[in-house]
Amino acid sequence: MDSISQFVLGAAIGELVAGRKAGNKAILWGGVAGTIPDLDVLLNPFITPLQQLSVHRGYSHALLFAFVTAPLFAWPVHHLHRKSSQATYKDWLILFFLGIFTHPLLDAFTLYGTQLFLPFSDYRVALNTISIVDPLYTLPLLIGITLAMIRRKQSADRAITTARLGLILSCVYLGLTCIIKQHVDRRFEQAIQTAKIKPDAWLSNPVLFSNLLWYTVTREESTCHIAYYSLLQGDRPIRFETYQRNLSLQPKIKDLNGLGRLRWFSKDFYLLEQQEKGLFFYDIRFGKTNLDASGENVRTFVFCFQLPQPELTPLPVTQYISRKDSDFGAFTRQIGHRILHNGE
Repeated sequence: MDSISQFVLGAAIGELVAGRKAGNKAILWGGVAGTIPDLDVLLNPFITPLQQLSVHRGYSHALLFAFVTAPLFAWPVHHLHRKSSQATYKDWLILFFLGIFTHPLLDAFTLYGTQLFLPFSDYRVALNTISIVDPLYTLPLLIGITLAMIRRKQSADRAITTARLGLILSCVYLGLTCIIKQHVDRRFEQAIQTAKIKPDAWLSNPVLFSNLLWYTVTREESTCHIAYYSLLQGDRPIRFETYQRNLSLQPKIKDLNGLGRLRWFSKDFYLLEQQEKGLFFYDIRFGKTNLDASGENVRTFVFCFQLPQPELTPLPVTQYISRKDSDFGAFTRQIGHRILHNGE
């Protein structure tokens, strides 16, 4: 999930583990521990966008990473604060281990995928129950930690109780997203059968900022079908849009290793499109928008890779999010409209 969510999750854990002994230092270092796995982005200036797909949520997000690095971080922090706090090396070790370990576990609930089992497997775990940015998950943690820092002046027990409550509420919400997904998947499965679609594979995922609006994509050999479902639409029908995958364009891509990595990242949920600017690879798992990078009102997919002209070596790729230069307000209005208007 986003860095703020990971920081406040780690901060809440830090308060519970060492708040009585280290005070607000436990909150600070817990937040740092929760952010450490995402420091893999510091490598981005030195690697290609294609390599970034493997590096981000790679080794730093493997479950083994916490076992290896927690002792390395705990030792200097313990010595830094050994005179100003009562926290022992064991306390700091547990704080850093849990802060680092829970980071990839939370990421695994999102769509992007987390390589939990490296170096033994590069399989990317993605439960697809929560968006990478969801305020309803983050706010209880943020409020709980803020109140804990304020209430510490009154009582350490009150501070820990506040942090614990925020953590409980966020965990309950995360569990609720799993239940909601089961309901949404049943609705999508019924809609797929009604539409007489026979996909090779399909998935569902909530859109940004909310668990009210969900998106599904079904994949066939030559086509894919896309639909939205709002929890507010009840039993009203779900309508699919069909897109050609244009796999006949693949022979134009000379870098087969690069194409293989893109397919691995997208889990084969992709389509190709030839434009004047070149060849485009769309990862269709991340949904679509009515805005392109220039803000023009055209229908495109949120996450794509632009390849140079086919006669050139098309990879490494230039990655971009198609809405990054568009009106953010227009993008959020699209989400709100779909929530209130049956996903359309």
